[in-house]
Amino acid sequence: MARKSKYFAFLLSWLMIGGILILAPIARVSSAAGVSSALEKVIEAARKEGQLDLMVRSSTGEKGARELSAAFNKRFGLNIRVNADLAGMESQKFNQAVTEIKAGIPPTFDLMQGMTDNILGLKGVDGAEQIENWEAFLAQIAPEAYKVRERVSPSILAGYGFLWLTQTRGLIYNSKLISLQELPKTWKDKGDPKYRGAFSVMPFTSLSLSGLLKYDKEELLEIIRSWGRNKRQVLTFAAGVERMMLGELKFLYGNAGYYFGHKAMDPNAPIGLRFFEDLTPTDPVMYVVRKGARHPEAAKLFALWATGAEASDIFNKHSPEVENLVLGKGPNSEAMLNTLKERNIKPVSWFDSPETLEKFRWFETKEGKEYAQAIARAQREGK
Repeated sequence: MARKSKYFAFLLSWLMIGGILILAPIARVSSAAGVSSALEKVIEAARKEGQLDLMVRSSTGEKGARELSAAFNKRFGLNIRVNADLAGMESQKFNQAVTEIKAGIPPTFDLMQGMTDNILGLKGVDGAEQIENWEAFLAQIAPEAYKVRERVSPSILAGYGFLWLTQTRGLIYNSKLISLQELPKTWKDKGDPKYRGAFSVMPFTSLSLSGLLKYDKEELLEIIRSWGRNKRQVLTFAAGVERMMLGELKFLYGNAGYYFGHKAMDPNAPIGLRFFEDLTPTDPVMYVVRKGARHPEAAKLFALWATGAEASDIFNKHSPEVENLVLGKGPNSEAMLNTLKERNIKPVSWFDSPETLEKFRWFETKEGKEYAQAIARAQREGK
């Protein structure tokens, strides 16, 4: 009898332990189900809204925008109208958004896409909506993006901005006019007088200011002055590449995507791509939900969905210049990642660490604004 009592005590103990082990995953499933229920509420609210007004990259085109809309609706079992604005003009639209906020006018767009400085500016005037439970929702909507969520929605923009595209800066050159070996290898080399008249500089300073990720303030100022002295013209990236392909410029420093775009149109185009050895900046392009949006729940779903593989495949299909080094999907992204790895070049951004982010926030100070003005003058006038 004593043996049976010991046996039953052992069996009860084992069952209790087993019960704990069995109940633990049940608790996790229950928790996950709660999140799913929360997501279902967002989906149902989006269904009732019936519409979404958003910006889509112009190169995606109407066909691409229709495919995005169809895939988005199918993913969430919706049948809402998606109005995709393909006109571009990002800066003007963010300026318009700020004007709307100040005037108390309802937002034109539920969802906007832009560079981080534009999104930070919108957030700074209380014009951006933070998505509650965004990490839990992202884990269900785009698990592959959830794995790199610290880069998809980084630090100061966590829950506000959601990356779907990166813009990596590289030297784009006319291979008929200059060889790979003749190109400058570093930011400093670009200031060599032998390159005078060979390139254009951009009319804005975001790229030049990213030099602080490598150089101190005085050294960077001298580098940009040398660029200003050597430049031939001040042109946008698109205009600069056009002039370069016409043979008026040998190279320019800009978005690597222009290389892929031209190669997609003509594989034999005399255009090449090289990355500087000392510094290769990359900037995230993100979606942000407007505060006070007419259709906020649909906007939240699209912002999170756009970070993932399904949306990325559509963007890659219709926008030949698109690259996303965070998600790493698509031929452009894979080619760039392989090249950067082979050359031991690590792209950097303002969001890599608290220290780099602090440098970026410095531009909001009086001293930082004055420095940015000095960089603009150096770039434009060479002094």
